[in-house]
Amino acid sequence: MSDPTARKPGESATVNDPGTSSWKAKISSVRFRVVAAMLAMMAAGLCVAGFITFAVQFQEADARVDQALLDKAEAVIKLARTSDAAATKTFTKQLRDAADDIEPRSNEVMGTIRDGKVTWTLEGASDERLLAKDMYPAAAALANASGTAFGDLNFEGRRLRTVVLPVPAANEPTLTYFLVGKETADQREHTVSSVHTYTLVAAGTLLGAAALGSLVAGRLLNPLRRLREATQVVSHEDLTQRVEVRDGSDDVTLLAKTFNTMLERLDEGARQQQQFLDDAGHELRTPLTILRGHLELVSIDDPEDVATTRDVLLEEVDRMQRLVDDLLMLANASHPDFVRKEPVRVPEFLHHVMEKVHVLADRTWVIDETADCTIEADPQRLTQALAQLAANAVRYTDSTSTIALGSRIDHTAQSEENYAPESGTLLIWVRDTGTGIAAEDQQRIFERFGRAAHGRGDHGSGLGLAIVSAIAQAHGGAVTVHSDVGLGSSFIIRIPLQTQDVPVSAVSGAARISASGHREVAARVPTI
Repeated sequence: MSDPTARKPGESATVNDPGTSSWKAKISSVRFRVVAAMLAMMAAGLCVAGFITFAVQFQEADARVDQALLDKAEAVIKLARTSDAAATKTFTKQLRDAADDIEPRSNEVMGTIRDGKVTWTLEGASDERLLAKDMYPAAAALANASGTAFGDLNFEGRRLRTVVLPVPAANEPTLTYFLVGKETADQREHTVSSVHTYTLVAAGTLLGAAALGSLVAGRLLNPLRRLREATQVVSHEDLTQRVEVRDGSDDVTLLAKTFNTMLERLDEGARQQQQFLDDAGHELRTPLTILRGHLELVSIDDPEDVATTRDVLLEEVDRMQRLVDDLLMLANASHPDFVRKEPVRVPEFLHHVMEKVHVLADRTWVIDETADCTIEADPQRLTQALAQLAANAVRYTDSTSTIALGSRIDHTAQSEENYAPESGTLLIWVRDTGTGIAAEDQQRIFERFGRAAHGRGDHGSGLGLAIVSAIAQAHGGAVTVHSDVGLGSSFIIRIPLQTQDVPVSAVSGAARISASGHREVAARVPTI
């Protein structure tokens, strides 16, 4: 049997080298590119600085050599003119004698040029000639009758810096030129050595900068690496991963913090969505089961049974509709536009709510007190919350009970709730004298589908108080309950006041609305 993995003749193999892939990943990383860009800029700066520095150094070295040669040539000429033998010797001979007296150094040479030819030379070094005969034509070409001339004479890799001066003599018709040259190989070697040293130091600097830059870039980009690792782990099933962020205010750290904030919002949105699905699945199962059971048991031939089943089905459909509406409201409670705030006058608002809710049932309706102030709030949402609390109060009271609404500015609750320490907290409550709530149930009733275990039955969807709590939280506050079994309950919505929500007066008079609809003064004002 042939091997299916064997290559056919002429077929090339594609090999994925892990080492090559790793190097490609490193080269394409942000860290490598940042360090490479930094090193490229540093290398360019060092090259430009070195080039300019050594170009200036070479020029200054040549200028110093030229000045030294000129000074020596003028010294020889001056000595020749002041010689005692000026009357018996030619001026060229006097220059030769003056050159002998000054004695050129081992890397210097002196001579004269007449009629385009070098007439004599005096070498400072006895073992070799600096000005070889092959260099004579080039040296003679530097002679310029109009003034001093500088030039370089090169032969066999040697560089001779030369100055030629015209020296007129009164007793000689032919113009004589005096030449002084100096070999600058040692000086050039010293400068080139400095270039080599600078190159080594620059290379070491670049290597050190590469190591340090890689370390610093790694620390700065570490949040990005953790960000990448977090994105690889995060999925729609698990949004709990977070990027570990150290203290800092640089752009990369802020990006990691923003990413964590985004994950928190996504996690919260996914949690709310999952909770909505769980709630819907949990609560819709019962009415759907009821619908299915009645449809399976209905007798089509019995008109009375059909009518009864129809009424039951319609009741369950209405219940499902209310349940879906409540779930949608809770799902939208975290949206920024859930509440639309506007200035609300509390006294008028509370009386307006009383006019709406006192028709719910035959109870004694009372306004305990009202805070005379204006707040920034959503009147429709607050009305919805108070109406829900009033409906709950009606459900667990009888015709002899009292249901009261009220509001007050509280300057003591802020220390516990951390609400508006400068302006206080607005308390809006609904109080009843009904069955009350046991202490162990007072926290559970604000949860979704949470109901009291004793004394309050299983009426409603179990979402009413959760909606009230969501409305209070959307206003930056909370809702609490104070209740005693057999004495009644007081549900209090606490809304922190802003600096502009300044009360005009603390309390206004209480009023009572009896079952007949007449407004009366309340007998007592409760302490909340």
